[in-house]
Amino acid sequence: MTSAASHADHRVYLGPAAAAPTRDVAALGGDRLAMVLICLPAIAATLLSKIGLPPLAARGIGSIFPVAYAAIGIALLAGRAAFHTQRLWMLLVVLSALGIIQVVRGEPFSITSMMLMSALGFTYVVCIRSHPDAGDRALDFFCNLSLFVAACGIAQFAAQFFVGPEIAFPIEHFVPAQYVTQLFNNFVPLAWGATTYKANGIFMLEPSVFSQLCALGMLSELTRGDRRGKNRPLRLATYGAAMAVSYSGTGLIVLGLCLPIYMIAHRRWDLLALCGVFAAAFVLLAEPLNLDIFAKRATEFSATGSSAYARFVAWMGMFEHLMWPDLLRAVFGYGAGTFQEAAAPYRAAEMAHSKILFEFGVLGGLAYFGFVFFCIFTSPAPPILRLAVGAAYFMNGAYSPTVTGVALTLLLLWARPEPLTGHIERAPVVEGSRQ
Repeated sequence: MTSAASHADHRVYLGPAAAAPTRDVAALGGDRLAMVLICLPAIAATLLSKIGLPPLAARGIGSIFPVAYAAIGIALLAGRAAFHTQRLWMLLVVLSALGIIQVVRGEPFSITSMMLMSALGFTYVVCIRSHPDAGDRALDFFCNLSLFVAACGIAQFAAQFFVGPEIAFPIEHFVPAQYVTQLFNNFVPLAWGATTYKANGIFMLEPSVFSQLCALGMLSELTRGDRRGKNRPLRLATYGAAMAVSYSGTGLIVLGLCLPIYMIAHRRWDLLALCGVFAAAFVLLAEPLNLDIFAKRATEFSATGSSAYARFVAWMGMFEHLMWPDLLRAVFGYGAGTFQEAAAPYRAAEMAHSKILFEFGVLGGLAYFGFVFFCIFTSPAPPILRLAVGAAYFMNGAYSPTVTGVALTLLLLWARPEPLTGHIERAPVVEGSRQ
């Protein structure tokens, strides 16, 4: 026989079906609100990424930051959010250190750039109090959302041959310019002078960002399949086809890093056959779909003026002339907001690593990246998703709205803050259920 004290110490959760009649209605409503707030950043980073409000849109700031802060503000006001103590303290230390460096240097720096960095950082330190399975729900939502955008990209690429580029790329042609997020290459021909354009998924900022979203979607689908015991090959094929019509290698870089690790860690040797099917399709369709562009782009790393050179190579020459010969510059950088003007003569594109290191030096870079990767890699999300988001982070500018929105929904907002009090229990206790 079990004592009353034992009943109190070993209470049994009978599952959602058994507990449903007695579960608190307010708690259910809170869970729904929490999931809506968790999913909003990913929606803003995809479906709304090209839409912004003047004058922010002209500066490359779309919907992600206003929507993310609105979600966080609602969550805080509704008592559904709390600060993650470790992340908050780390962010405050990092921002203080970087701010002190700017002041001590005694040279001009951009306060706006510092404010943008701070604004992005503070989205990482709030967690929304949610049901314990919020991570699985967020994963399901992101799989469906990314699949929808991938399908839109395939349809968009095909549509331009039947209805023309204007209809296939409606946001670029029909939304007033002041409401479209600027400073991104969203309408890109396959080659100079070509009349066929790379797919951007209709909603994504660039074909390269679209490619990365598809890579993250494919890895999320594989992760979901592991948890549910079943993969959906048609979905994986959709992501692969979407990456092909994006004609961008950034998603392939993310997959190239993460997929082999995933296959080894999970012993998914069956994926080798799927990769073989994709490779065969690539060879068969290379000529009619101009897929040989991918092979040509592999040589762009040494071609001055190419996208790959600007992203991954040009910054090295810039640093060799401006950073490494000066010890103080190498350690403390040139100051917030100085990268763009200095990079112009070298035709170096802004990437996360190059911008942060140039503006804040090696010391500031270690502090900033330490904070970002602490947030990403201490998330309770599956390791392969953490690695994928971390890899995608380096494929864009330092304050990428898309990666920020995906990271918040897929990794960060649903992670429980520590310590957390007053959270919603999974289900009420059912006394006397133990035999």
